[in-house]
Amino acid sequence: MSLTLEERLLLMQREEQELRFETFNSDTALQLGCALIEEARQIGKSVTVDITRQGHRLFLHAMEGTSPENEDWIRRKNNTVGRFVQSSWRTALQLRAAGKTLAEDYGLSESELVLAGGAFPLMVAGEGLVGTITVSGLPDQEDHDLVTNGIRRFLSKVQV
Repeated sequence: MSLTLEERLLLMQREEQELRFETFNSDTALQLGCALIEEARQIGKSVTVDITRQGHRLFLHAMEGTSPENEDWIRRKNNTVGRFVQSSWRTALQLRAAGKTLAEDYGLSESELVLAGGAFPLMVAGEGLVGTITVSGLPDQEDHDLVTNGIRRFLSKVQV
């Protein structure tokens, strides 16, 4: 059974409310980044993972089979999260459904932002949006699912 667009957008909104951190530092970034890489390995995929907090890159790993182009996708996806304060895939689906574009409707450069999945807002209790957790290398929905599933598993282990 596949979800309607409205159901998918509501699910993504709930993910953004649920997948938040009580605290987040460079050690957290290292542990989460490694968990996301392991998640990709388990499903036989190659991705680049980036975790940035307040403009400071705390984790970056490019698996074998990725390219420098993945880092440019990450930069643009991260900018999308920063601008819209929600996941890059949720933004992409919302704008596409409304027939809107970054350039025409928001005056934003597609060389700086992108409507693609894989960047997720790094939200910390008491601080709000402080950065991004991003995966690049797979189709949009798969990038989004990898990052959200990985965050969910990580949080379930550290908040026990």
